[in-house]
Amino acid sequence: MGPSRHSISQDSSKVQTSLNNPSAQNLPQTLSRSKNTNRITKTQPPSKPKSNPANSISSDRVLTDVLLAIKPEHLDNIATGRRNHEYRKYRLRDGVTRLWFYETREGGAGRAAITHIAVIPESVRHTPGSVPEEPFGIGNSDFNAGLKQSNYGYPVLEFYELVSPVTLAEMKSQWGLHAPMGWQYVGKPLWEDRWGTNNDKADKLRLLF
Repeated sequence: MGPSRHSISQDSSKVQTSLNNPSAQNLPQTLSRSKNTNRITKTQPPSKPKSNPANSISSDRVLTDVLLAIKPEHLDNIATGRRNHEYRKYRLRDGVTRLWFYETREGGAGRAAITHIAVIPESVRHTPGSVPEEPFGIGNSDFNAGLKQSNYGYPVLEFYELVSPVTLAEMKSQWGLHAPMGWQYVGKPLWEDRWGTNNDKADKLRLLF
């Protein structure tokens, strides 16, 4: 027996209702959107601005002054004028004009202290073969001939002796420094204390040449 006329009429009514009711057609989409609307979105906290290393360095370091170690015999040769260049393996950047010398202990012969400051040209960094032979200076000929391990030569224009050397104990306790390995920039507080302005230099430094 086929379906009754009454049941066919009910099924047709359901289909017609579904077609005429857009909300019924979009019900699954509406539920999906509702779920998406109620979803909690996590927001990332604002990122902290990155600090500029160059600014932090220049704020507490004097970029024209570097600290490095030297043996007592070489220091004495500079102080007496027999050595007119300081030789190193590394090239200091242009703009460095003062070398602060930490005299090593060297078996008890040295003082283990920052004792002298040399003034050098702002941009002259000699390479082997470019150091003038006159006036004579210890090590110049060997450097020009490539017989030294050093790669760069720094002419010493002026040489100062600290009236109060900075001992290793003071370096550690007051300035947070250790005996230098290689080179490092001089801290601004130490620079102001031992070099300072022109007004009080005579009390801090003795000009040797």
